[in-house]
Amino acid sequence: MLFHARSLALFFASILISAATLRAADHLDAPALDGDGQVDVNDLYAFQSPSNPDNAVLIMTVNPFAGAISPTDFGTDVDYELQVDSNGDAMADITYRTRFSPSANGQDLFVWRDSETLGTGTVGTDIALAGGGMIRAGVFDDPFFFDLAGFRNGFAFTGEDSFAGANVSAIILEIPRSELGSSNVGVWARTTRSGIQQDRMGRPAINTALIPAARKNDFNVGEPKDDAANFGAEVMAAIEGLSNTQNAADLTPVLLPDILTFDTSSSSGFLNGRRLTDDVIDAELQLLSAGAVVGDGVDANDQAFSNAFPYLAPQNVPEPSGGLVVMGLAALTFYGHRRRPSATSSWV
Repeated sequence: MLFHARSLALFFASILISAATLRAADHLDAPALDGDGQVDVNDLYAFQSPSNPDNAVLIMTVNPFAGAISPTDFGTDVDYELQVDSNGDAMADITYRTRFSPSANGQDLFVWRDSETLGTGTVGTDIALAGGGMIRAGVFDDPFFFDLAGFRNGFAFTGEDSFAGANVSAIILEIPRSELGSSNVGVWARTTRSGIQQDRMGRPAINTALIPAARKNDFNVGEPKDDAANFGAEVMAAIEGLSNTQNAADLTPVLLPDILTFDTSSSSGFLNGRRLTDDVIDAELQLLSAGAVVGDGVDANDQAFSNAFPYLAPQNVPEPSGGLVVMGLAALTFYGHRRRPSATSSWV
């Protein structure tokens, strides 16, 4: 089936309906995450350090529109995990786990590599890790960039970033890449509460764009090793509806399991890991449409990234602007209406 305007409209309608606020790659991608920004994995990045090619950088963000519709702090009952598959079986061989607690200075963090304590310190400061590397957590500018307003206005792209001025909470981990067990790894982020998985993410927008609404919660609590068996048919059908059967057959085994594959010896970006500057929306539009859609006209973040740790742009102050709050709350209201079904209907 040829990719056409109606397919594009349905594709982005699914993005808007399945999102709780101004959409990013994975912000509030399922109804169970509504109002629970501290466990909502927004985005995941994995790239070779631009300042030290012997190091790998892993970043996860939570709290969409921190300070507006989400908190700015981390959950004290939440484990934030960066999981690494070093042998290609879609199962975690290494887990970097971060926890947070209240302190006189705001929050303290504690980070482990499996059962080994790597470091402790205060949120908002650079914390050196045992064995080398660094971690920092805090509020930063949301590194995601996307013209959502253009999509909602009949795909009349303006080139304006709908996420300009937005903040998120982020965990930035830099470690020697030799610690990852292989130069070719798979990475995903997840959050757990009381040992129960709340959300997960590998590549951007897999759950958002390709998983049916009724199964989004199931996807977020699933394991990557089971993705092909549990969600392969749905992903295949979604891509086929957006392009053609051959493109769907080629892409489905690439996008599932939902793991961000990363050659740590290479400085290239998406689909090799994901750098902060990578325009993943344009890349995925082109892939899913078999080249029929070029992009949204937003080619870079509203704030420049740094080539030095912690790489993200500083938080927007005041956080966020009044216009962003209005837009975010309007989108949240829209989502809230969608996610309060009648007794006989299902969430869509």
